[in-house]
Amino acid sequence: MSKLEVDTIAPQSGTSLTIGEAGDTVTITNLTYPTTDGTNGQALITNGSGTVSFQDVSISLSYTSGTATGDNTTTDFTINSGRAVDDVLVYVNGFLLTPTTDYTISGTTLTFVTAPATSAEIVFRYLPLNNSGTYTNGTATGDNTTVNFTINSGRTVEDVIVSVNGVTLVPGTDYTISGTTLTFTTAPATDAEISIRYLRLN
Repeated sequence: MSKLEVDTIAPQSGTSLTIGEAGDTVTITNLTYPTTDGTNGQALITNGSGTVSFQDVSISLSYTSGTATGDNTTTDFTINSGRAVDDVLVYVNGFLLTPTTDYTISGTTLTFVTAPATSAEIVFRYLPLNNSGTYTNGTATGDNTTVNFTINSGRTVEDVIVSVNGVTLVPGTDYTISGTTLTFTTAPATDAEISIRYLRLN
């Protein structure tokens, strides 16, 4: 087997560079690369010891939660660090609150606009923050007539959490989504607070 060592390769603009042929071992700066292409959707992943190969990308999402109890006075509660209103689901006695409207987050402090009642059960659900995916939210107000509301594009009922006055609706049963239109089975009542939580897509 022949071996060629090159210190510097500088192809001119508009040219292509091919290194090796099928079956050859290609090592560049101490990294050994695969000799055949991977399958659709795979990525180059290192084993940490100098060998790079095509592998399926696996993302592990971690969900955690916390609880607290209201006392009709306290509005500030300590939560996990690195959080924003869009990636924490907050429930009080089973009702899903609306971010920014019902609570804000600064550092490790979650502040309720109104102190939860005495003995109220507070639940914090921390959505995964792995990689670069983001969460967003939107709000609307019912008028007892309108059933169609415009939402973000590229969404399905499975990746949008919709609540009306804190009650979480059932996707497919209580609402459907087609394109950028979310359609309620029954029009939300006048002045009903509609919260639309967009889950991350990657």
